[in-house]
Amino acid sequence: ALPRGIRPWHWTETMAGRRFLPKLGFVPCSIIAGIVFLVIVALAQAIAETHPDAVSDRHHGDEFLSRRAHETGYRRSGSRHRTRHGGLFGLNLDGDEEEDLKPRHDEVEEVEVVEEIVEVEEEDDEGSDGGEKIDARASRGSVTATRAARDDRFDEFPASLAPLGAPGGGDQATGPSCDAGDFIEHAEFWGDVVVDGTRNLKTSASRCCEACAKIRSCRIWVWNPNTKECWLKADERERPKPVAEGASVAWTSGVLPRRKGPAVRYALAKDVADPTPAPKCLHTVLTSSGNAYMNWQTRIMYQTYLKYAAEPGSVMKAFTRILHRGKDDELMMEVPTMRFDPNQGKCDTWCDYPVADRSLAVAQWSQTTDSMRCSHVMMVETDYIYVKSPSPHILMPPGKAIGFEYSYIYPQDLNMKRVYEEYMREHADELGRSEWKREKFALPRTGNAPSCLNVEDLRRVAPLWAEFVARTEKPEEVRKALGWLRDMYAYDAAALAVGVEHVVAPTPRTPLMAQPPADEKIGDAFLLHYTWGPEIYDGKDEKLWVFDKRSYGGGQYQRGPYQLSKIPDPPRWDPAAGLQLQDFFQPRTLSESKLELIRLMIDEFNEAVGKLPRIPKGHKTLEEAQAMAA
Repeated sequence: ALPRGIRPWHWTETMAGRRFLPKLGFVPCSIIAGIVFLVIVALAQAIAETHPDAVSDRHHGDEFLSRRAHETGYRRSGSRHRTRHGGLFGLNLDGDEEEDLKPRHDEVEEVEVVEEIVEVEEEDDEGSDGGEKIDARASRGSVTATRAARDDRFDEFPASLAPLGAPGGGDQATGPSCDAGDFIEHAEFWGDVVVDGTRNLKTSASRCCEACAKIRSCRIWVWNPNTKECWLKADERERPKPVAEGASVAWTSGVLPRRKGPAVRYALAKDVADPTPAPKCLHTVLTSSGNAYMNWQTRIMYQTYLKYAAEPGSVMKAFTRILHRGKDDELMMEVPTMRFDPNQGKCDTWCDYPVADRSLAVAQWSQTTDSMRCSHVMMVETDYIYVKSPSPHILMPPGKAIGFEYSYIYPQDLNMKRVYEEYMREHADELGRSEWKREKFALPRTGNAPSCLNVEDLRRVAPLWAEFVARTEKPEEVRKALGWLRDMYAYDAAALAVGVEHVVAPTPRTPLMAQPPADEKIGDAFLLHYTWGPEIYDGKDEKLWVFDKRSYGGGQYQRGPYQLSKIPDPPRWDPAAGLQLQDFFQPRTLSESKLELIRLMIDEFNEAVGKLPRIPKGHKTLEEAQAMAA
C-alpha cells in the first residue's frame, strides 16, 4: 500500500522528495536494481533478435527452407569445438573431398568490435590518411577501368569456360562402360535418389545403365522391364548390397565403380607462360548447385546483370556461374558456366546443405585461366538483382576487400575461434603469420557474398575457406551449433587467417546491397536481395500484396525449368491507407521509402522476366530442357 496521502502518479516524485528509497534498506534496493537491469537486458536482447537482419535463418539463394524456418532466430551454443586435422591444401582442389560448417555468440565483446569496425569505416569515409590513400589509388584505377570499358560489351562465352578436350576446347572424362555381363537380374538396390525413375523411362537396362554412367554422382541404377522406370541412385558404401532379390523381384540393377579424379578439367592459370596482368575490371561470380529452384533465380539475376554490364563505362566485364553439380544442367547455354564436381552427389536433386560444396568449387575456379579475365572478383548469389552498375571505387587494392555487414555474425564466436586457433597453431608459418597470437581474434561481420576482392586475394582465401568448411563439419554438435552460417564463418576465418581485411558496413552505408523491406533506403548499393518475402496489408489488416521466392512458380520443389511469370505491382503509396508489413517486422509500419524500394525490386524483376523465353537458350523443346534439369 502507498503511504497515506500519496497518489500513485506522484509516487516516484514523492519518493525522491521525501527520501523513501533509502529506508528500504540495501538488500531490497539491490534486488530492485537487479530486476530493473535484467528487464532492460531482456528488452535489448528482444529488440536485437527481432530485427529482420538478426533472424535471417539463411538469406542466401541456396536454401531450401520453409518460411517459418527462415524467420526463426539462430540457436546459440557454447559447445566445445573438436576439429578434424588437415593442412592448408588438405582439401584436394582437383575434387575428392567433403565439407560443411556453425554459430554462437558473445555479446559484450561483439559491441566493442562493432564500434571498432564503424570507426575504421568512418575514418575511410571522412578521408583519414589511410582512407585518402585507398580512395586515391582506387580513383586512379577507376580511370583506367572506365577507359577500358568503352567497348561496352564483354565476351559472354570465352574459350576459358570450355573444358579441356570438349567441343570447342575439351574432352570430358568418359563414364564407366555398361557391360551387360555385370547386370543383376531380379535384384533391387536402395540409395539416395539422383534421378526419379517415374520421370526417366528407358527402353532397356543398357539404356538405364548408360544414363547412370553419364552422371558422376550415380553409382546404382535399377530398371523395371514392365514400367520402363529407370531409377538412378547414389551410394557411398564400398560394396552396396541388394535389399531384395529373387524371382519375385522385377527389377534389373547394376552397380558402377566409384569414379576417381575430376570429371571435367580446365586450363589452369599456373600453366600460362608469361601471363599478363589482368585488366582493371570486375568479374562477377555466382555459385549454384543447379537445382530448379536456384535456376529460375539465376536466369533473372543474369538478365539484370546483362542490362547494367552493357552501360557505357561499366566495370563489369566478365560473368561466370560456378556450378557444383555432377552433370550439366539446362542453363549451360544461357548463362556462362563452369562445372565442378560436388562432394555431395545427392545435392544434384536435393540435400539439406548444398552450399557445403561452394567453397571448394570457388577454390578450383580460382586456379583456372577463367579467373585471369579481371583484376577483381564480385561474389554474388542467385537471389540478387542488379539495379545499377557498381562504382569503380569498390575495386580495392590488394589486401583489402569490401563486404556486406551481417549483424548475426559474431566477431568473437567461440566455436570458430577454437577452429581458427587450432589451424593457426599448425599452419601459421606456412601463411607467414607468425605474429597471429598477438592479434585480437575478430572475424569480419560478413560472408562470401556479396563481397568484392582482388583475384589474387581470392586465390589465397578460397582454399582455406574450403579447409575451414571441412574442419567445422565435425563433431556433430559443432556443425549443428553453426547451422546455416557455417559457410559464412569459414569464409571470414579464412580471410582473417591470410590477412585480407574486409571493410564492412550495413545499409545504407554499404556500396554493395540492400534488402527490401528490411532496409529503408538503397543508399549507394547496386544490388537488391529478395529474401524477406514482404507482405503488405492495409490499416484493417487485409492483405493487399505478397512476394515470397519460396512460393514463386508453385514452390521450391517444382520440376525445372520453371514457368517464369511477372509479379503483380505492389500497391501505390497512400498516406491514408495505413500500409503495414507482416507481424514479423516490428514496427510493422510501411514507409513510403520502403515501398519504393520494393517497387524498384519488382520492376527490375519483371523486366528481366519479360526478356526470358519459356525454354532456356540452347534447347529446342521444353522436354529437352526438362531432361537436362532432372
